[in-house]
Amino acid sequence: MKNLQDIGEHGFIRAIRDRFPMAAAGDDAAVLASLKTPVVTTDSFFEGTHFLRWWTSPDLLAIRLLEAALSDIAAMGAEPRSVLSAVMLPSDMDVDWLMEFYKGLTSRSDCSVVGGETIEGSEFGITLTVIGECGSKKPLLRSTVNPGDSIWVTGPLGRSLDSPALLKNGRDEELTAMEKEQVELFLAPKARFDALPAMRSCGVKAAIDISDGLFSECEHLARESGVEITVELERVPLVSYAGSYPVAACSAGEDFELLFALSAGALPPGDGFYRIGTAGTGQGFVLTHDGRRIKTNSRGYDHFSAMTQHVKGKSGGR
Repeated sequence: MKNLQDIGEHGFIRAIRDRFPMAAAGDDAAVLASLKTPVVTTDSFFEGTHFLRWWTSPDLLAIRLLEAALSDIAAMGAEPRSVLSAVMLPSDMDVDWLMEFYKGLTSRSDCSVVGGETIEGSEFGITLTVIGECGSKKPLLRSTVNPGDSIWVTGPLGRSLDSPALLKNGRDEELTAMEKEQVELFLAPKARFDALPAMRSCGVKAAIDISDGLFSECEHLARESGVEITVELERVPLVSYAGSYPVAACSAGEDFELLFALSAGALPPGDGFYRIGTAGTGQGFVLTHDGRRIKTNSRGYDHFSAMTQHVKGKSGGR
């Protein structure tokens, strides 16, 4: 078993370039083909804050982080094109583990790794800069929700509800079938590029990905568009194990579904999409249940909030 300190930075870079497709990598900067309406986003992930290495195999962990980063590209209505990876690695990290990690990171044929940076550090962390393209289509912007629009999501929510805690418990005891389902969904999110054709066909102009919790994303949409967004809690679709904890499930985050607005009178997008509320005049976010307005302090993930619990504890709480 070799560690990074055995082969050095240049040996590690040569190893991943020799083994995996990394188009345009090797020069001081990547040279990309001309893009029409490019869309760019950056996400950072650090062990102990966003993930733990023992959660799953290294290739599946890399895929999870890549799909999380790509979710922002999908929310803009763009298609993935390329990714740059800047990694911080402890010198004693196992090279074979890292090779499997890069196997997952390079697994998408539509989003090749085109470069990045490698540095030594005390923790394992990676920053992914993902580049997408809208082409001739307009980007989906948070600022284009209008009063009278209906509010929709692309799928059930609640994947991360208590999932880190369950993963920890699963090291010491057997999980139930439902708990195993929960963990599997949490570990394998998918950026919802598949939903874009139906959304485009019915004229969607505004969208956001649900990474920090449904309520938090609704607040973002409302603030950027200058509207009031009302969500009817009983309409929100939930994964099976989260049905008894709707508020916690909607606050947990890391669902990576899309939240979007549909203009009044537009045809609905079809099966697999769920109408959960409306936009009106005013400002902010309102939550109701069976027609009654309810209060909640569960707004979602915030890196600098004292209320935020990281992966060492629970994601949502029951």
